[in-house]
Amino acid sequence: MTHTRPIPPQAARQLEALLPDLRRVARYLTRDREAADDLVQDIVLRLWGRMADPGQDPIDELRHYAFSALRNRIRDRGARLAAEAWLMPVSSDSDAGAALQPASAPEAPARLACAETLAALDDLTPDQAELLRLRAVEGLSYAEMARRLRVSEGTVTSRLSRARAALRKRLDLAPDAPVTFLID
Repeated sequence: MTHTRPIPPQAARQLEALLPDLRRVARYLTRDREAADDLVQDIVLRLWGRMADPGQDPIDELRHYAFSALRNRIRDRGARLAAEAWLMPVSSDSDAGAALQPASAPEAPARLACAETLAALDDLTPDQAELLRLRAVEGLSYAEMARRLRVSEGTVTSRLSRARAALRKRLDLAPDAPVTFLID
């Protein structure tokens, strides 16, 4: 018999409130509505299972945990799909003689760009990555970020500017290229 702990109504409401934001980010990053909805459903089911499992520690910051889980799933999925999309076996008479050739999947470049952007974001300093995630993924305003980080709005503005510049450099983009669309 499997034991579960009851999920507090407040946690269930928090998870439900996260759905639109999780879907928005997943749809943007995957560029595929069905795939994004599948990913979000998977994340929600995993979170629900974890919250109901008495052997697991409670999740302190559900929003942060959910978006981290989503990013990880998209990164893993993106890397797998990019590899599958670019190198698919060419059918032949024998499986042993199957060669690999580039696939003609039109969404492969977008998926590769998503994986590359997420990897570049992970290569930033933790403070820079956090600022970009707070702004792009969680959708916090500069004032909300300043309150959360306990710094002034001006500090948030300058640090966010440096984080965007670092992301541009990591992605080999022009110094004036917008990067917000990459992670919004």
